[in-house]
Amino acid sequence: MSPAGDTAWKAVAMRRIGLDDHANVRHLHTRAMQAQAGDALSDGEMVSFMAFVGSAAYSDLLRGEEMHGAFVDGQLVGTASWLVSGDDGETARIASVFVHPMFARLGIGGRLLAEVEALACQAGFDQLGASATINAIPFFERYGYTEASRGVKAFGPDCWLPVAFLRKRLRRGARPGRGTPDLEGGE
Repeated sequence: MSPAGDTAWKAVAMRRIGLDDHANVRHLHTRAMQAQAGDALSDGEMVSFMAFVGSAAYSDLLRGEEMHGAFVDGQLVGTASWLVSGDDGETARIASVFVHPMFARLGIGGRLLAEVEALACQAGFDQLGASATINAIPFFERYGYTEASRGVKAFGPDCWLPVAFLRKRLRRGARPGRGTPDLEGGE
């Protein structure tokens, strides 16, 4: 699918994720993580993530994010979300960027990322942050993010994963989009 206007690209519907979608979100996140981060995580880390996705705490996490999904023929094929960062209140955190393995590398992740970046921008944020498993760094770099550091992030009480912390700064008044034209130099 090409974002340039293919008929197939127009078949992707975007909408906000609701509570009724959470079972499908859990399934998607599990499938995507197994397929795309398996080499970046140990077996124990993967088991920990899968257990977290199945927990009530994961629903709490999802409800705290403004999550949007991409749907093809009514099937959820990707998600991305944003929320105000609890660290400083001045940065919007991009989270939950997952694409079903059958739909990977078709531009859906980039389209979802642009959607949630635009929503954060409309809410007045020009600083974006994300944490991503090591395998996802190239994806975020394609869209103007730079790696700030690496560390371990607690996703839940028993789920700690190695991640890269990434940042992107938008010019004031600029609309996020594909690539990096809205990026200011530096962080």
